[in-house]
Amino acid sequence: MYQFYYANQKQKYRQNACVDKIQNHFEITAIRPTMWEEHCLECSAPLCYQNCLHYVARSDGRCKRFENGFWTFQSDKACCGQGVHIKFRKWANMMTIIFPDMIPMDSYQKLHKKNQKLGNRLKIVANSKLPTKVRWEIIRTEEYIRRRKLRMMETTNNIPDAFVFHGYSYDKEKYNLIIEIYNDHTPVYKTALPIVPGENLYVLNREQLAPECWTVNYLVKIYPENDIEAELDILWCDFVCGKAVASEKSADKVKCVVWDLDNTVWDGTLIETDDLKKLNLKAGVLETIQELDRRGIIQSIASKNDMEAAWPVVENLGIAEYFLYPQIHWNAKSGSVEQIAKSLNIGIDSLALIDDSIFERQQVRSQFPQVRTYDVSELSNLLQLPEFVVMVTEESKKRRAMYQAEKKRNEIMSQGNQGTVEFLKKCHLTIQLFSPETENQVMRCYELVVRTNQLNMSGKKYSIEEFNEVLHRSEHKNFAFSCHDDFGEYGIVGFGQYRVEQEKLIFTEFVMSCRVAGKYVESALFANLLKKESCNQGIFEVRKTKKNALLRRTLDDIGFREVSYDEDKVLYEFSEQLKYTELVSCL
Repeated sequence: MYQFYYANQKQKYRQNACVDKIQNHFEITAIRPTMWEEHCLECSAPLCYQNCLHYVARSDGRCKRFENGFWTFQSDKACCGQGVHIKFRKWANMMTIIFPDMIPMDSYQKLHKKNQKLGNRLKIVANSKLPTKVRWEIIRTEEYIRRRKLRMMETTNNIPDAFVFHGYSYDKEKYNLIIEIYNDHTPVYKTALPIVPGENLYVLNREQLAPECWTVNYLVKIYPENDIEAELDILWCDFVCGKAVASEKSADKVKCVVWDLDNTVWDGTLIETDDLKKLNLKAGVLETIQELDRRGIIQSIASKNDMEAAWPVVENLGIAEYFLYPQIHWNAKSGSVEQIAKSLNIGIDSLALIDDSIFERQQVRSQFPQVRTYDVSELSNLLQLPEFVVMVTEESKKRRAMYQAEKKRNEIMSQGNQGTVEFLKKCHLTIQLFSPETENQVMRCYELVVRTNQLNMSGKKYSIEEFNEVLHRSEHKNFAFSCHDDFGEYGIVGFGQYRVEQEKLIFTEFVMSCRVAGKYVESALFANLLKKESCNQGIFEVRKTKKNALLRRTLDDIGFREVSYDEDKVLYEFSEQLKYTELVSCL
């Protein structure tokens, strides 16, 4: 469900239809109610309306974050038959609260119809001649009542089986679409969907999610990385219950090859071998593994052995790096193949098994007839078969590395939120520190200064001419910093200025985007600046404003020491001994 009543439905765009549909991949039985609204990653409304370079008034006076709101259209491939077209403006995100319960599809259809009726009424209000403030008050009240009703739903099952996304990208370049969950200002879960030009369909199964994905009243934010003004059609963007749909025939191309070990990868049987050094790779195996990897075809293992005994042999043969999610145990190989497909989040119909045992091949085919199987004797001709002939690109050559990074993310998420510190430690957040010099860098810093209120040291709102004067203060140094983590780019998220006096850093400006709030970026940044300038102390004076209490709480939290304060300002001192500096790398 979407906050569609701010869009101008009379506008036109050239729509490209999706060919696939979610139902081909996942049978949905229930869905979590969502109310996707347009929001800002740098939000500090309503103060920002006066000075934000990107503020454009919506019909209710609030900020227009999408070029034309949630622009709905009808599609039988979309959830409840309604898709949405979005053109993100800079800093835009779509956001919803996690409401209780997963409700059956027929009940969700009824809820969707109610939302349509309410939305149509609010659309009349939004486009009326009522005073702007009155329009906003009416809409805000109705939205509050709707959210309250959804929050009061009785929870019978709030754990989804998957998150599904289906959409069409109109951008010419690939980018990451970030999915992030917050507890207030604190990030507790994050993942990224690689969006390619054209159609995109993802099913993230429960193993790739975490308890934060069904924690009631947490916030879900979805946005393109690095402030990309992406343009998308979205058909599905929901947490759902159900089960994966297994294709009855093999896919056209193999995406993953699953290898047996004994008498397949190596000559001999592990359990019958006293000297493990006698286990050597079969002829042609290494070359085949390397060529499959070059073509971007993922590889794994399904072997009836003990993991503790078999994996060291794989490592000693120098091929361990090629295999993702190896299944080495004594259970049925059909179960191993199924688990590999789930872990890779690909259709089981795109897997192939290479095994010397006809029994094992037939056992897998009896459960999954869509899985191709090959005897090891077919190895010499394997790479010439049509199902293994795929287009090789620079990106496909990196596919294994991409899956390994995704595996690392999934391992992080499967552990749940063991405290924000532990979560952030595993995200590998990195700061890139530099002096803003290009026009684009300077303008981004200026945007932050005039736009950001919650993490703003001085609270001053300069004109562009005044800001240029700030940049040229004598004996002062300017710095900016960008961030990235395992999930994508944040872009330039901070600006500051200081001078050095008697081995002390005296800060005169500091502002940071709230999108990295709660991530302890400040700790690593300030400690790094002290080290860079060979100083042992920093002086940081915060001018109190109505909005920057978050900055003051943050400084207290990371170990700044309050020296003096009055009703207008707070003076802090700090040293390199700040908390959580190890969470963030600084380049």
